[in-house]
Amino acid sequence: MSSVFDTFNRRDLSTLAEDTANYSQADMAFILLCSVFVMILTPAGIGLFYGGALKRKNVVQILFQSYMVTAAVTVWWYLFGYSLAVSPSDSKVMGNFSFGALQNIDALPFTTTIPHILYFVFSTFFPVATIQIFLGAVAERGRVLPSIIVGLIWGTVCYCPFAYSTWSANGWLYQLGDLDFAGGGPVHIASGVSSLAYSLFLGPRKEWKDPRTNQDYRPSNPGLVFLGVTIIWGTWLCFNSGTLLAVNVRTCYIMANTQIAASTGALTFAVVDYFMSGTKKWSVIKACEGAIVGLVNITPSCGYISPYYALITSVFDGIVCRLLYDCAEWMGIDDTTHSFVVHGVGGIIGSICTGIFASPYIAGLDGATVIEGGWIFHHWVQMGYQFAAFTVVSVWSFVGTYAICFLVDKVPGLKLRASEEAELMGMDLFELQDTFDEFANDYTDFLCKHGITESDILSIKHVVTNRGKVEVVEHDNSGSASSIV
Repeated sequence: MSSVFDTFNRRDLSTLAEDTANYSQADMAFILLCSVFVMILTPAGIGLFYGGALKRKNVVQILFQSYMVTAAVTVWWYLFGYSLAVSPSDSKVMGNFSFGALQNIDALPFTTTIPHILYFVFSTFFPVATIQIFLGAVAERGRVLPSIIVGLIWGTVCYCPFAYSTWSANGWLYQLGDLDFAGGGPVHIASGVSSLAYSLFLGPRKEWKDPRTNQDYRPSNPGLVFLGVTIIWGTWLCFNSGTLLAVNVRTCYIMANTQIAASTGALTFAVVDYFMSGTKKWSVIKACEGAIVGLVNITPSCGYISPYYALITSVFDGIVCRLLYDCAEWMGIDDTTHSFVVHGVGGIIGSICTGIFASPYIAGLDGATVIEGGWIFHHWVQMGYQFAAFTVVSVWSFVGTYAICFLVDKVPGLKLRASEEAELMGMDLFELQDTFDEFANDYTDFLCKHGITESDILSIKHVVTNRGKVEVVEHDNSGSASSIV
């Protein structure tokens, strides 16, 4: 008996042959390859980038979170996220459930050269990356399980409407004329602003500043940051160029623009930081963040501007983002991963630059796309479209994220913020069985001499010190702690 959950409708083989006859093997092979690389973006790239920038007692938590976000968002995207973001609908804001669990997909074409099932695979990693970018705000103070629930609700309430409105032929931003090639709004601006809202809700870390210097704590492992950003850089070449969903001359320009922008962003950010830091020393962390700024800047415009403007806009974006690097702190908000300035501010600047420098010639290199261009082509109204898009995305993201955090935090057992004891202990020891290195076992012998058994240390009970007295503290699912010794 055929099940309603059966992905494939039983259709005549000749009909399937007709559906697949015009698909391009070259285009499909390219998108499949891009999908493999973009999959690595979040669990390896973002996970290592964020993890290396934290204190070592919190590294593994963010690695675990990036893996679980990849898994959870993929399942959510399959069940109904893809359908809400992509399915044809009369709505101007969101699709329907007609493609839920990949129903009614068969060999249905997404474009004339690739099928829907292929676009499902590739598009999965857009919400995966977006959600992990802003969920990095939990670092060193938040709990993983509630954050993932926040992310899945956010994907439904925020990401799906943004993606549908921006890229669906019936979406209101698409019909308005907003130019956003690969996700300046739905990916970067949305995640950056949402990170600010999440950080505001959580409040600052107890160990935000080093009391000896009143400066941020130094990253525990710049090598992990370097490795993570290198992975992000490489995979973002596929992220942007794969978005065209075809292999042609325009694809080459997209990849060239992405490489130029990332390189320019890294150089600019590092040089400006060299003179602003007061130490006259280089920072590998700032060079890496500069590369991310360049990638963020070029994401909305990579398919619309010439390489010369990719360089110019990335210089401008790099300077502005470094000058505003501590803007969240100026507002009293502890944005642990600096996602607001890197992705939020960087994405807004990228959107504005798209409205200025978009070229009908570059867009038309695929033989199909027709646009009127930006300001340099005297299409003055384009900037209004860009402002409308990033304003709506920013406000919706901030209000939506804060509201979701407020509601989830009220659910028993889903307290977003960990206890102060857990935070001082380190989120790795509090939530995980694993730690980044032998730090957790450095004092095992010492603790055993004070009557704390190894079973206590390795169980769900965690050891802390209270004014010199060794205690075992047991934590419940709400994040609170109670002394049992």
